[in-house]
Amino acid sequence: MEVLVTDNQFLKQAEIEVPIDDGYFTEYNFRHFDNDGFQLNRLEQLYYEAQGIDTPECLGVRAAHYNWFSIIEPGPFIIDHSLLITRCTYVGRAREQLERMSKLFPYLQKYLLLKPKWGFDFALEYAGEEYIEVLHIEQDFDSYREAMLQKELFEERVFSEHWHLFVKELLTRKFIWEPLQGMARNDWKARFWGFDKAERTLKAF
Repeated sequence: MEVLVTDNQFLKQAEIEVPIDDGYFTEYNFRHFDNDGFQLNRLEQLYYEAQGIDTPECLGVRAAHYNWFSIIEPGPFIIDHSLLITRCTYVGRAREQLERMSKLFPYLQKYLLLKPKWGFDFALEYAGEEYIEVLHIEQDFDSYREAMLQKELFEERVFSEHWHLFVKELLTRKFIWEPLQGMARNDWKARFWGFDKAERTLKAF
């Protein structure tokens, strides 16, 4: 498997400071706040847009997430998705606006507690003699420096792995991981690849 790393990066300055029109503060826009991940509701999308941050859609989610790896040659390996993701905190005039509006809508207090975080999401599949999910790893970080370090280490692992051999070894152990369901299966494969677990998530606040 030959892969390229895109030029996309995490947002280093994970802050929103540009306010939006007060008229956008409706329950429809500010409900469904993602307490655990990076998904942005409509109000957050408007803030990111005002800040000039792109929030493309992937997997039905709008976020500051950008493509990470791509495969050079078509073949049995498929990167279903690989994303570098950032969630921002609110500062300056944007924070002042949220503080003011939270007096009318107490639900907005959680926006004031939001902490910046960075993460990556990597899902690799194989369409050879059998179709299998090879790895699905998601990692969150509360430090930009740590996120960058782990990104670089992960890239080294992806480039140095003998993926055909890894899939062969996975298939010989299919009797172990196939009965596992959900995250238990992802964790088993991640540990087999050398990770403690497949998913490391941090609360948004």
